[in-house]
Amino acid sequence: MPDEQEPVLNKQAALELCDDDEELFLEIVAAYLEDAAEHSRQLLFALEAGDAHEVEERAHALKGASSNICAGPVREATLHLERAGRNKDLSQAPQLYRVFKKEFNRLLEYLNSLPPPPEDG
Repeated sequence: MPDEQEPVLNKQAALELCDDDEELFLEIVAAYLEDAAEHSRQLLFALEAGDAHEVEERAHALKGASSNICAGPVREATLHLERAGRNKDLSQAPQLYRVFKKEFNRLLEYLNSLPPPPEDG
Protein backbone atom coordinates (compact mmCIF):
# COMPACT_ATOMS: atom_id res chain seq x y z
CA MET A 1 0.00 0.00 0.00
CA PRO A 2 1.17 3.57 -0.60
CA ASP A 3 3.10 5.31 2.16
CA GLU A 4 1.06 8.29 3.35
CA GLN A 5 4.30 10.18 4.07
CA GLU A 6 5.38 9.84 0.44
CA PRO A 7 4.84 13.00 -1.60
CA VAL A 8 1.99 12.65 -4.10
CA LEU A 9 4.40 13.42 -6.91
CA ASN A 10 8.17 13.53 -7.36
CA LYS A 11 8.30 16.77 -9.32
CA GLN A 12 12.08 16.73 -9.69
CA ALA A 13 11.98 13.28 -11.28
CA ALA A 14 9.04 14.32 -13.48
CA LEU A 15 10.93 17.40 -14.64
CA GLU A 16 13.98 15.27 -15.43
CA LEU A 17 11.77 13.11 -17.66
CA CYS A 18 10.80 16.36 -19.43
CA ASP A 19 14.43 17.50 -19.81
CA ASP A 20 13.75 20.12 -17.13
CA ASP A 21 11.13 21.75 -19.36
CA GLU A 22 8.55 23.15 -16.91
CA GLU A 23 6.16 24.05 -19.73
CA LEU A 24 6.21 20.48 -21.08
CA PHE A 25 5.66 19.14 -17.55
CA LEU A 26 2.60 21.39 -17.14
CA GLU A 27 1.23 20.25 -20.52
CA ILE A 28 1.61 16.61 -19.44
CA VAL A 29 -0.12 17.41 -16.14
CA ALA A 30 -3.00 19.06 -18.03
CA ALA A 31 -3.38 15.95 -20.20
CA TYR A 32 -3.22 13.74 -17.11
CA LEU A 33 -5.96 15.75 -15.42
CA GLU A 34 -8.17 15.36 -18.46
CA ASP A 35 -7.61 11.63 -19.05
CA ALA A 36 -7.17 10.32 -15.51
CA ALA A 37 -10.52 11.61 -14.31
CA GLU A 38 -12.31 9.63 -17.03
CA HIS A 39 -10.24 6.49 -16.36
CA SER A 40 -11.07 6.85 -12.65
CA ARG A 41 -14.81 7.03 -13.40
CA GLN A 42 -14.60 4.04 -15.72
CA LEU A 43 -12.61 2.12 -13.08
CA LEU A 44 -15.38 2.68 -10.56
CA PHE A 45 -18.04 1.56 -13.08
CA ALA A 46 -16.00 -1.59 -13.80
CA LEU A 47 -15.68 -2.33 -10.09
CA GLU A 48 -19.39 -1.83 -9.55
CA ALA A 49 -20.12 -4.16 -12.46
CA GLY A 50 -17.62 -6.75 -11.22
CA ASP A 51 -15.81 -6.61 -14.58
CA ALA A 52 -12.31 -7.82 -13.69
CA HIS A 53 -10.95 -7.34 -17.22
CA GLU A 54 -12.09 -3.72 -17.36
CA VAL A 55 -10.72 -3.11 -13.84
CA GLU A 56 -7.36 -4.40 -15.07
CA GLU A 57 -7.48 -2.23 -18.21
CA ARG A 58 -8.47 1.01 -16.45
CA ALA A 59 -6.06 0.48 -13.58
CA HIS A 60 -3.28 -0.24 -16.09
CA ALA A 61 -4.00 3.00 -17.95
CA LEU A 62 -4.01 4.99 -14.71
CA LYS A 63 -0.81 3.28 -13.57
CA GLY A 64 0.99 4.22 -16.78
CA ALA A 65 -0.23 7.80 -16.77
CA SER A 66 0.69 8.19 -13.10
CA SER A 67 4.15 6.78 -13.80
CA ASN A 68 4.62 9.39 -16.54
CA ILE A 69 4.24 12.18 -14.00
CA CYS A 70 6.09 10.32 -11.21
CA ALA A 71 3.01 10.07 -9.00
CA GLY A 72 4.23 7.12 -6.92
CA PRO A 73 1.34 6.60 -4.47
CA VAL A 74 -1.32 6.57 -7.22
CA ARG A 75 0.87 4.35 -9.37
CA GLU A 76 1.22 1.87 -6.52
CA ALA A 77 -2.48 1.92 -5.68
CA THR A 78 -3.44 1.26 -9.30
CA LEU A 79 -0.87 -1.53 -9.51
CA HIS A 80 -2.78 -3.41 -6.79
CA LEU A 81 -6.09 -2.87 -8.61
CA GLU A 82 -4.55 -3.97 -11.90
CA ARG A 83 -3.30 -7.19 -10.29
CA ALA A 84 -6.70 -7.87 -8.73
CA GLY A 85 -8.31 -7.52 -12.16
CA ARG A 86 -5.68 -9.66 -13.86
CA ASN A 87 -6.15 -12.37 -11.22
CA LYS A 88 -9.93 -12.08 -11.59
CA ASP A 89 -10.17 -11.66 -7.81
CA LEU A 90 -12.07 -8.49 -6.93
CA SER A 91 -12.71 -9.56 -3.32
CA GLN A 92 -10.32 -6.86 -2.04
CA ALA A 93 -11.28 -4.34 -4.72
CA PRO A 94 -13.46 -2.07 -2.54
CA GLN A 95 -10.60 -1.60 -0.06
CA LEU A 96 -8.05 -1.19 -2.86
CA TYR A 97 -10.30 1.35 -4.57
CA ARG A 98 -10.62 3.38 -1.35
CA VAL A 99 -6.82 3.57 -1.11
CA PHE A 100 -6.61 4.55 -4.78
CA LYS A 101 -9.30 7.21 -4.43
CA LYS A 102 -7.65 8.74 -1.36
CA GLU A 103 -4.28 8.94 -3.12
CA PHE A 104 -5.87 10.10 -6.39
CA ASN A 105 -7.70 12.92 -4.60
CA ARG A 106 -4.46 13.98 -2.87
CA LEU A 107 -2.74 14.02 -6.27
CA LEU A 108 -5.55 15.97 -7.94
CA GLU A 109 -5.46 18.56 -5.17
CA TYR A 110 -1.74 19.03 -5.75
CA LEU A 111 -1.96 19.07 -9.56
CA ASN A 112 -4.84 21.54 -9.54
CA SER A 113 -2.69 23.90 -7.45
CA LEU A 114 -0.09 24.09 -10.24
CA PRO A 115 -0.28 26.87 -12.80
CA PRO A 116 -1.84 25.96 -16.13
CA PRO A 117 0.51 25.52 -19.09
CA PRO A 118 1.09 28.74 -21.03
CA GLU A 119 -1.18 29.25 -24.00
CA ASP A 120 0.44 29.17 -27.43
CA GLY A 121 0.34 32.35 -29.37
